[in-house]
Amino acid sequence: MVKKNIVFVSFDEEYISTIEYKFAELVNDKANVEFITDELIFARLMNIPKKIDVLIIPYGMTIKHPEAFSKTKIYYLTDEETEESNTSYIYKYYSVKNIVKKIDANLIADSSDMGSLGTKVVGVFSVSGGTGNTLTALSLAYRLRQKGKRVMYISTVPHQDFSYYLKYDGFLGDSFCYQCSINMKNALKIIQNEIHNEDFDFLPPFKNLPVSYQMNFSMYAQIISYIRNKNSYDYIVVELSPDLQSDKLVFLKECDRTVLVTTQDKIAVGKLEKFLNHMIDFNRNIVILCNRYKRNQADYLSGGDVLRKYEFSEFIEEYSEPLDLNMVKNSQLFEKTTLCIE
Repeated sequence: MVKKNIVFVSFDEEYISTIEYKFAELVNDKANVEFITDELIFARLMNIPKKIDVLIIPYGMTIKHPEAFSKTKIYYLTDEETEESNTSYIYKYYSVKNIVKKIDANLIADSSDMGSLGTKVVGVFSVSGGTGNTLTALSLAYRLRQKGKRVMYISTVPHQDFSYYLKYDGFLGDSFCYQCSINMKNALKIIQNEIHNEDFDFLPPFKNLPVSYQMNFSMYAQIISYIRNKNSYDYIVVELSPDLQSDKLVFLKECDRTVLVTTQDKIAVGKLEKFLNHMIDFNRNIVILCNRYKRNQADYLSGGDVLRKYEFSEFIEEYSEPLDLNMVKNSQLFEKTTLCIE
């Protein structure tokens, strides 16, 4: 089979770093892919054309010598979603798989679909407090649902309160809570009655502290495993607390994707580095996300060992007022992270 030559042009380096590995993994050995983020390199390519089967360029960009690309299929990368009928336009925040499929579904390696069967679990975890785990987990659940996925959000933190982000302000039912404290198998039998929906499905919080119902992480793991085995969802997004326990570490390793949330300060980055150094065989499923980024303060994350060793998604800048889910919905925040976990 003759390999296709694909040139993918975007001057958003963070975006390219988000999709580059996954794009290459999907096409495997069926295409040669070149990513260009430098305008001078792109200009040189336009002046000395070579054989290109597929060219993806930012919307609004013009080709200097269009006659040299008469046999090239050109796609325009857009920041706004378009109708499927617009075959020459690619929404940049589609999943990588959808982008490849739009170019040529035959490019996707046969083995790439094997991991897409069944419910995937995405863990959202931070080794430091105050990094915005709750908003991150809820935002990823929303973004995945926005892409047509069936999504469930579960919080496993000791103090559960996400009423600031959702309209729903209720709690898990008394019968379910009681069964959790005496017989988890019975609780699982009635868990379907507890699930609520607000853009995506979620389990409401306990009215009192979960520990008052003898809830520990292994019991949450049973709930997640039960829902996963039902295969009713494409993704379960699980928010985890910063405290470290052996069963939680095992869970993190077994997640299909783990989003490690940090801030840029020295203490948070140092804790993250120590955590990763002690986690053996933990790099295949990790995505690093930086929340509450402040441009005018020292950045101990960029250029450090963490970003050299692990996949990074994006910086979420700190706003003058606290971020909420409505602000996320009206922006492109967390879209790059969603691309990483799909």
